[in-house]
Amino acid sequence: MNYDYLYLRLNKNNSFKESKLFNIIYKNFILILILIIIIIGYNNKKYIILYKEIFLNENYYNISEKSKQYQLDYNNTFIIIKDNNCKICGLMAYYKHYLVCITKYINLGYIPIIDLISFPNIFNGYNISSIESNPWEIFFNQPFGYTLENVLKNAKNIKYDICKFRRKMLSYYIFNNTNLIYYWHNIAINYIPINKQMMLEAYFFIHNLFNDSKNILGILIRGTDYIARRPSKHPITPNPEKVIEDIKYMNKKNKYDYFFIATEDDIIRKKFIISFGKKLKFINQKSIKYNYKSKKFLSNYKNIKGNINNMKQYLINIIILTKCIDIISARTSGSIGVFIFSNGFRNAKVYFLGEYE
Repeated sequence: MNYDYLYLRLNKNNSFKESKLFNIIYKNFILILILIIIIIGYNNKKYIILYKEIFLNENYYNISEKSKQYQLDYNNTFIIIKDNNCKICGLMAYYKHYLVCITKYINLGYIPIIDLISFPNIFNGYNISSIESNPWEIFFNQPFGYTLENVLKNAKNIKYDICKFRRKMLSYYIFNNTNLIYYWHNIAINYIPINKQMMLEAYFFIHNLFNDSKNILGILIRGTDYIARRPSKHPITPNPEKVIEDIKYMNKKNKYDYFFIATEDDIIRKKFIISFGKKLKFINQKSIKYNYKSKKFLSNYKNIKGNINNMKQYLINIIILTKCIDIISARTSGSIGVFIFSNGFRNAKVYFLGEYE
């Protein structure tokens, strides 16, 4: 539309007073639009809550005082670390590995920088030329606020090493030791916290799903390749029927407003929907349509490998679980992340059913 032509017509056909009013509106359209958005936002309770929780309370986006006060100094000695020995690792498995590795380098006086771009992995679809930026920084901060790109451009002292994960330092038995959870929680939120953008996206889901209720039971259960392949020396995951039975028992005592389930398995999710109906909340994701007969790793599926949006939704699920009042969960890398990122749960049930042979 030609606004200059419209303005001329109004000047010609309307009174001076009317054309002057239009002139004011026309010239200040953007400013008026911004004011309208601000007024709407401040009158919407959800936006006020989001502002307070995310931007005023650092605990919600996990930026420590140390990180905020630290000034970037590229004269430090940096060590860029990559974990290229786990081709089937997903987001939280990588997080777990790097969380352990950075402690070693920080204790030695280095500033560790995490690299997820220079080698084939699930984030780049096993093709290092498919992405241009470090996937790590889509989800998490680097220690002390640096980025891989800026360190490579500006740092004078750079070393390189391979992250070799030591299972004993962060095993599936962490759930039995509150001191260990507290130890890794402090390292996580001080050095490699979830970034603010991911927290913001998660909070929109939280308020839309639960109507500001805090009385939520979180549910984390694995399926698909995990139960099809039964990986050796990995925790046995509980069957859905057992979990549903235990949830009903917990609900009798705690009378939850909602249940929130995080699972990649369509079949498992449908069983929970049948049992709990509209009280069950979850994030709608594109169906994986896993073939249980082929027993392929999930990381090999077309709509999983290289799918950053899918991984964002996965992390949002993890964040939502950390904000539930109680949790019931299988032992997985995801559940380790939930316990490390959370500030604790009122009640927690984690299944210890042994390991696959």
